[in-house]
Amino acid sequence: MNKYLPLVSVVALLCSGVALAGSPKGPYAGAGIGFNTSVDNNDLSSACGVNGVLCNDYCDTDKAVNAYAGYQLSPIWGVEAGYTDMDYTARIAESGGTVTGDQQSKALSLSAVARKPLARNVGVYGKVGGAVWKSKVTTTAGNADDSGVTPTVGVGAEYNFSDHFGLRAGVDHFFSMGNEAKMINAGTVGTVDTGISTATVGLHYNF
Repeated sequence: MNKYLPLVSVVALLCSGVALAGSPKGPYAGAGIGFNTSVDNNDLSSACGVNGVLCNDYCDTDKAVNAYAGYQLSPIWGVEAGYTDMDYTARIAESGGTVTGDQQSKALSLSAVARKPLARNVGVYGKVGGAVWKSKVTTTAGNADDSGVTPTVGVGAEYNFSDHFGLRAGVDHFFSMGNEAKMINAGTVGTVDTGISTATVGLHYNF
């Protein structure tokens, strides 16, 4: 949890900021593409590192895409709904190829957003909310399919290069994307309960 405190602190700081003139108002929508972090190797299988058996998450990151729409209620506060497809959040391969598999995750989120303009067309934002997630694991040892709810936080920056179009770069963290401690534990397959972060860059449209 401690490694996420700086991110949460930035959100809190933004939420307490004083509004400046020129903050966006009204509805907006956008989409982005980037990458997500992956499940730690220690969470892949209870066999990893035991009796010489090696397991690796052979893709440290994978692509992430998101789409979002929101409404700016005031110069500071807004609400935003989003969809994030994290593709693969884990890929497992035991040495020798005995067991292989992957975990794919998606999420629908709803957040409160606090914005703070830095200049005429440039600003930063922080958001906090929750998401409904769905994760699916497919392995040679079996499959699992789970869903649930998790808290989310995010930070980023925006640049409006016209009255309607702008650029956004941001990082979002989903605190849990599964139900089990391991992907494979004593032969049982489950979705890994782990936090996943996404970093994306994209375009938005202000209506």
